[in-house]
Amino acid sequence: MKTTIKDISKYCNVSVGTVDRALNNRPGISSQTKEKILQAAEQLSYHPNHTGRSLAKGKTMTIGVVCFDFYNYFFPELINTIEARAKEKGYFIYLILTHRNFDMERDGIRYLCERQVDGIILFPIGMDKGYVRELERMGIPIVTIYNKLDSHFPFVGVNDRQAMEDTVEYIVSKGYKHISYVTPELESQEKEGLNTYTLQQRLQGYLNGMKKAGLEDIQVLEKGSIEEKTDLLTKNISLKGKTAVLCLCDSYAIQVLDCLQSRKISVPDQIGLMGYDNIDALKYIKPRLTTIKYSVMQMGQAVTDLLFQSIQDPEFTAEYILDYSIVEGDSL
Repeated sequence: MKTTIKDISKYCNVSVGTVDRALNNRPGISSQTKEKILQAAEQLSYHPNHTGRSLAKGKTMTIGVVCFDFYNYFFPELINTIEARAKEKGYFIYLILTHRNFDMERDGIRYLCERQVDGIILFPIGMDKGYVRELERMGIPIVTIYNKLDSHFPFVGVNDRQAMEDTVEYIVSKGYKHISYVTPELESQEKEGLNTYTLQQRLQGYLNGMKKAGLEDIQVLEKGSIEEKTDLLTKNISLKGKTAVLCLCDSYAIQVLDCLQSRKISVPDQIGLMGYDNIDALKYIKPRLTTIKYSVMQMGQAVTDLLFQSIQDPEFTAEYILDYSIVEGDSL
């Protein structure tokens, strides 16, 4: 049976108020009595009811994190940073994985609301106006990351469009005349009403970069598996001249590299390759991939700090856009 402060007061033969002052380090109690009560609390295995205290203050000291999945190595790194930053503030996190399913996202947010979390960090899949209104009616501070949802919600991300434009320019500077782009299929996701904000920004950056470079041989590989996309990449490769492959993210680039190597196609001797995110796993990949870098730690700290600001001020809105840079590797 759980020990209460009434049990401690009986054990020490003092009032409940005296026990409360000792446990909460309040004045009006002698040092000897305080020490006696603290020792009794330890002997009786007393654990304070933090939930009750928090609710009395109007807070549960918990936040929710609603994320896609962990297939992209970028996400575990980011969640680790968010959890550490929250812990610094005395908060614990509930983690919900949606597996890029809108119904699971909505159910997860409702679950968090039922547990009265103080705020939510959301990697949104949904995007329609009805869904936005539903989130607003919940009255819980929400900060979005990766995909932008609505101007009413603070957002943390990277200028993906400009980053991809700069990347195409960089690849061209290496002498490449043909640059293919590997990305997930967007059309089917958009038909389902799913949020493809970041995917669209990166794709548009590739297209803008190709146009600025005067390259008309645009190849966007969306449909099919990575193996099927690699087959298209390598078809007539010897006739195309110096060719590079730009991938939506490092996880895709690693898969493409594996497929190329299984076909005995050398990177970068026969085809160049570049990713995006500079995930930690790249240190194990050979050749070392050229990629786009931004601070995952800075991103995690920023989104958590914005959420805490939103908890303090429900009217708070802001965007935090991170800087990026190209990390030269051995794959171009």
